[in-house]
Amino acid sequence: MKGGSDSVANRRGGAGKRSGTTSISMPCVFKFLAPEALAAAIIGKGGAAIAAMRESCQAKITVTEYGDWYPQTDGRVVTGQANTEEALNDLAKQVVAKVVESANGEGELKFRVLLPRSAVGGFIGKGGANIKQLREATGAKISTGDPTGAGPGAEQLVSVQGTAEGLETVLIEVNKQVQSLNGEPWFAAWAATTVPQNQLAAGNLAGALAAGSAGSAQLGASMQGNPYASPSIDTMVRVANGLPPYVMEDSRGFALSCVVPNRLVGGLIGRGGAGTKEIQQLTGTKIGIREIPDDPDSRSLNITGPLCSTCAAYMLMMKRYLDVESQTLASRGQS
Repeated sequence: MKGGSDSVANRRGGAGKRSGTTSISMPCVFKFLAPEALAAAIIGKGGAAIAAMRESCQAKITVTEYGDWYPQTDGRVVTGQANTEEALNDLAKQVVAKVVESANGEGELKFRVLLPRSAVGGFIGKGGANIKQLREATGAKISTGDPTGAGPGAEQLVSVQGTAEGLETVLIEVNKQVQSLNGEPWFAAWAATTVPQNQLAAGNLAGALAAGSAGSAQLGASMQGNPYASPSIDTMVRVANGLPPYVMEDSRGFALSCVVPNRLVGGLIGRGGAGTKEIQQLTGTKIGIREIPDDPDSRSLNITGPLCSTCAAYMLMMKRYLDVESQTLASRGQS
């Protein structure tokens, strides 16, 4: 179902295509992640809130379907598009109000926005001057993730934490940097993407496994003809589909454990435990990292939960492990 069409589903939630893309028909585009509470606040009862935002901002707003989370997050992708940068600034302010509403007064506000790699360079500024000034002016905590691929249109996640006013200021600057590039030849492809294509198969696999046998059956159909699928993924899906329900749904749960180097534990967990928390939320598992007696150089990584969820969480943790290992080796090479 294409985003922007006038179906009932789109009037309520503005769902994008299942293929990891949405339809773009306006020159200015702004993309961000919405956890379920925020997505519900944006859509509103019967789609009333999203309809009002579309009307007041003269913008098109699409939200990926429930369960179509951005890889390794609990967020659905919201794509706003309009004819002017100013219209998207108005949209950003209204979205921040929804962030406040969905937070229920619990601590600092958090927001995650998606940018093309080239825009992140401008957002950070030469020698980090721009992002430093934003942090000082707003008091917000701002962090940037790694790009998902190569080239100027590679997706990059920027996380912001602070007050409503701080979020508004940062998002207006983000929007400025993104729209300064909307005439570039790669921009349309970036704007239409809701899941980076090099993560589509892996993200679908983990999400489907976490959903159990029904999810793996759905994944099997979605993988047909997918150029990013591999024989190993096909084997896993066939095995999952062939397991009886009593294995997939055993209430006692299952556990997976492995040994990881102590020096990589900080990166595996993420700042403030953000990495493991996101994976736990996505998969419904419990993840723990414990010391190993008489082995100060290693830690035990333990994952517990339903069988499919545990496997999904393990795969996502192994991706984090490989990413952290690669970053550590690269930093050593530069020192």
